[in-house]
Amino acid sequence: MWAVIKVDKELMFYNFQTEQYEAVSDLKFAHVNELESTNGISMTIGGFTKIVLDHDTSVSTLLRANIPLFLTKVGAREAAKTANLTGYTYINFDVTKIQLLK
Repeated sequence: MWAVIKVDKELMFYNFQTEQYEAVSDLKFAHVNELESTNGISMTIGGFTKIVLDHDTSVSTLLRANIPLFLTKVGAREAAKTANLTGYTYINFDVTKIQLLK
């Protein structure tokens, strides 16, 4: 699943319904060098840099916030072009299941 984003001081997701970027509570970003550890693994040992996110929960949170998601990066790119967006990028979520938790 792909979402159109922009990263400034916070992570913003583009909502094609409201035609604006929105912050989604509970979804934040950090640069790797700002973190001491990820999932209990020290960031200073062995140059570990991959951040592991809970992609399924992130997608469910975005869907509850009415943020459109796309099955492919091409689909996200086409939607962004159609909306005449500039300065955007994408985020990819590897989803095994989608559940809307209430």
